[in-house]
Amino acid sequence: MENSKIKILVIDDEQIVLDSIKRLLKKDENYIIETALSAAEGLAKIDEFKPNVILTDLMMPEIDGLELLKKVKEKDEKIFVIMITGYATINSALQAMQLGAFDYIAKPFTREELRRVIERAASLVEVQKSSPIKSPLQNEIIGNIQGIGQYSWLMMNDEGLVVLGAERAFLYSVGKIQTVYLPSVGDEIRQGSVFFQIFSSDLRTQSIYSPLSGTVVEVNERVLKNPEIAVLDPYGEGWLIKIKPNNFEDDMKTLGLL
Repeated sequence: MENSKIKILVIDDEQIVLDSIKRLLKKDENYIIETALSAAEGLAKIDEFKPNVILTDLMMPEIDGLELLKKVKEKDEKIFVIMITGYATINSALQAMQLGAFDYIAKPFTREELRRVIERAASLVEVQKSSPIKSPLQNEIIGNIQGIGQYSWLMMNDEGLVVLGAERAFLYSVGKIQTVYLPSVGDEIRQGSVFFQIFSSDLRTQSIYSPLSGTVVEVNERVLKNPEIAVLDPYGEGWLIKIKPNNFEDDMKTLGLL
């Protein structure tokens, strides 16, 4: 059925690039491919085509990839945006991921590299369809969040507890998650110890280290039961644990954040 297929919109100002990507992707019957020769044309097609994934060149005339990313997210924040970049613009691609892009792929790329990044995005689209998230917490958390490097974030709430979570870009890099490890209520965790461990569907393991020392007072049981919540809503319903910090100011100074 067409409704079960993943819709991919490819945006690039070079027809030869569009033709090449379309030729590589159309071999997979699970994808429906649409193309656009400019950012403006791509934005116009979003409302009608309703893509799940957008694959776009980072450097285009009139509207660059970063501005396009912003406009796409304003239209539909659930769309997964993958940036196509040259090696000279990888820093801009990393900036795009911080702004909400799913991932980037560097030119020249192979069919296998393209297939892997599209498959990771497609797997999360399937999760998104089966587990719609509506988070009343998201705006509150994002407004008070403190990023800790590329992997984790923290937020002090009104009760003096610290909420810990994982950064969206890190979770996107993992892809589909099979299971996760979180500490138990009452556990003491030390700054620099593992507090979140991910086992992905391709059998990779990733760990996040705690930015603070303290006692675990609450664990997000929803994430334990359905780890993809952390990927779909990392700053809202996908928070991981709450701790009562032992030495908040000292730990923040150690991190260089005070």
